[in-house]
Amino acid sequence: MSRLGAELGISGNGLAKICDRLKVPYPPRGHWAKKEAGKPVVTYKLPARPDGIPERVDIHPTPPKPEPLPQVLASVTSTTAAISGIVVPETLDNLHPKVKAWLAQHEREQKEREQENKKRRRESWDWTRPLLDDLTERDLYRFRVTSAIFTAVEKAGGMIEDAPITGKVIFLVSGHKVECSIVEKMLKPLMRPEGDAAKWTAYAEHHQSGLQSSGFLRVTITTYLSGRQPQWIETAKNKIADWLPEIVGTVVAAGPILTERQREREETARRYREEAARRYERQRLKEIDERRWTRFREQATDWEERARLLLFVAELRRRLEVEGDIRVDDRQLSQWIAWAQEKVDALDPFGQGLAKLFESIDR
Repeated sequence: MSRLGAELGISGNGLAKICDRLKVPYPPRGHWAKKEAGKPVVTYKLPARPDGIPERVDIHPTPPKPEPLPQVLASVTSTTAAISGIVVPETLDNLHPKVKAWLAQHEREQKEREQENKKRRRESWDWTRPLLDDLTERDLYRFRVTSAIFTAVEKAGGMIEDAPITGKVIFLVSGHKVECSIVEKMLKPLMRPEGDAAKWTAYAEHHQSGLQSSGFLRVTITTYLSGRQPQWIETAKNKIADWLPEIVGTVVAAGPILTERQREREETARRYREEAARRYERQRLKEIDERRWTRFREQATDWEERARLLLFVAELRRRLEVEGDIRVDDRQLSQWIAWAQEKVDALDPFGQGLAKLFESIDR
């Protein structure tokens, strides 16, 4: 089981649990040692597939657990001393005020629904909301664990920003909101539970339909911390109470981590704005330079055009002397030539000096 589990990317125990759920037999502990020693062993045959058991299952490798962030390690060390003495309460007598409010809320909702149902029955309503069940042992255990986490976070310097009974809470650390989920770990049952097994919580509507409690809690910091969402899942051996310093330390460390991430985002945005301004300035200067070059080439074209036109005007004057100054339309030929000379002179880029030439280009 260990070797096959390693090939599949999971532990041997994890593979055994999958086989148990699927009713697939596997060699018991000590099977291979007995076989190598020549002792008799029993090989179990694969039984017929019971109803509700799937024909196949996909096994996905367990992702490696990321190394804890340095800020978290330092925070856990300091938090451990700060929250010493805080434990998960055994009773409901000393719960955190936020959690005590949940008990009062549940009692109030129970009474409201009961009164509403009585009223609607008297008035012959066709539909009434179902009564709210009593809190189960699983609910009360989640409440007690949440109470310990709330108390420890506050003692370590954090605050409770929002604490709905669903367990999707928000802490306030160093001015940043840190979202956290303290809920039951849910599983998709192979067979639909019946009776008391199906009523493990008074708030079944808080969970996805068709899922069943694993019997353990899961604490997840849903706010991304450097691309991670730290998570702690109970097992038969490890309880949330065992991870209390680590959970609270991670929550408290989230404040500085988020502050640093915010500073990095602001720095990135500042660099982006500066680079955008530089790109804009480069583009602006490029367009100015292109317009100047276009103007420079136009001046050169005018200069070449003026030289050609001067020759043409000179030829006009020569012919005027031969043909005489006669009237054409509203003016004499000499006046027409003077008009042409004025237009040609306007094309001279050097007419007002070299400085004026480049001033016009710069404009």
